Amino acid sequence: MLFNSYEFLLAFMPVFIIGYFLIRHFYRDDEKLMRLCNLWIIAGSLVFYALFGVKNLMVLAASIVINACFFRGFKLGTIGKDKGGGFNKKILAIGICLNILSLLFFKFSGVFFPIAISFYTFNQISYLVDFYRGDIEKFDLLEYLSYILFFPKLLQGPLMRYDDFACQLKESAKKSLDWEMVMRGLLLISLGLFKKVILADTIGQAVDYGYNSLATLGWWEAVLVAVFYSFQLYFDFSGYCDVAGGICMILGFELSLNFDSPYKAVNIIDFWNRWHITLTKFFTGYIYIPLGGSRKGLVRTYANIMIVFLVSGLWHGSGWTFIVWGAMHGALNAITRATTNLTVGKKADGLSTKLDENQRENHKENHNEMQSAVDKTLVFLKKCGKRLFTFIYVTAAWVFFRANTISDALLLFKRMFSGGIRPYYSDFANYFRLDEIWYVFKLTPIVNFNFAWDMCMWLFLAASVVIVFFGKSAINYAKECRIGIFTTLLTALLLVWCVLSFGGVSTFLYMNF
Repeated sequence: MLFNSYEFLLAFMPVFIIGYFLIRHFYRDDEKLMRLCNLWIIAGSLVFYALFGVKNLMVLAASIVINACFFRGFKLGTIGKDKGGGFNKKILAIGICLNILSLLFFKFSGVFFPIAISFYTFNQISYLVDFYRGDIEKFDLLEYLSYILFFPKLLQGPLMRYDDFACQLKESAKKSLDWEMVMRGLLLISLGLFKKVILADTIGQAVDYGYNSLATLGWWEAVLVAVFYSFQLYFDFSGYCDVAGGICMILGFELSLNFDSPYKAVNIIDFWNRWHITLTKFFTGYIYIPLGGSRKGLVRTYANIMIVFLVSGLWHGSGWTFIVWGAMHGALNAITRATTNLTVGKKADGLSTKLDENQRENHKENHNEMQSAVDKTLVFLKKCGKRLFTFIYVTAAWVFFRANTISDALLLFKRMFSGGIRPYYSDFANYFRLDEIWYVFKLTPIVNFNFAWDMCMWLFLAASVVIVFFGKSAINYAKECRIGIFTTLLTALLLVWCVLSFGGVSTFLYMNF
């Protein structure tokens, strides 16, 4: 079941939320309350996932049963590094290997790729490791199933640790109904659906046209295809995160932050601290640090960085295009880390010199205000330049991520520089001409100008730039805004617009990884 579907928004979500609140209202005993909440989450999540098909459900069930068996194996020895620790370490290694092998089998065999297998497999691995370490005191089947199946995070994350999830669930179960949080949650859901249904899906149609017509693209059209794909990914993934966060906000549950305006990043390290945050933490904790992290010298550190990003590339897809994408991010990440270390050293030396001079001059307090204003302007321009470079580089890497082959990616770059002076085909702009927007233009004098046919495309481009680079994140807006007539009307308008646009339903992009 997709978030952007009639059955989810008009049936499943209301029933699940109402049922959850009724359980919290009628049951006060903590132990019984938690068991019923877990049962409700498990039942609802199984219904949610079952609608993707029997094959997907069977793979999920097999994964859960096999992993659950390992906890019986852990009980045969003492958890930890002392008594029985060697035995448990073997159990852990076998469990992790089986999870990884199952993921690799479905990713590379071509049989079929189960929906969300990467995410629930990573959650299984995280639970296994935490259980082995003793961070989880005892294995409770209902709590375990609730953690793995919880539908807001099942399809695309975030990858929460069990302790964080269990803590949030216990807190939410004890909360009473808060109508203000319900309204804030609905607002966040409406913003997320708008990003997905109106922005990402509309942009995606134009991007698909571009990648299916690479040989005939003009230079400006080729540039727009690359840029719009960056925006499509942004709105698709952030839209999912917003809808999931909104559902949890209504329930009184706070998901781990997974998306934080990544195109505002000033370098590639900052980008990965903002994009798919929990996946970055997972790779850091379970690959980078076990490889030695930054503890074994610079060469080993940069090698570990490259390994992590190559693994990330393979996780996203099996083609060479994903390897190139991972290598591009790994290379710039290593270069950024190296240059940052050099810059920090120089800044430290410069700061020391400056302090010595100030001490010799008895800390003169007369500063030139104009020079201060110039310095602030230069700092701002430098920051903008860093953001622009990071976005351009990430967009160039996304070209390989989206292209079917390396040849297709290189052809798109070639068209950017040799596509002729023709700006773009009208066919490309036609994909942005939504009827509801075009009818508004027809009522204005704009319709009389030659550029009127392309106005919808430019409107989408302008809106994307404003939201991505200058707008407040949806989660922060939903948390901080004043709930009133405006936000209520905005929520209603966006929900109605999105529901009326569900006819062209498409899956979320990250569900395919």
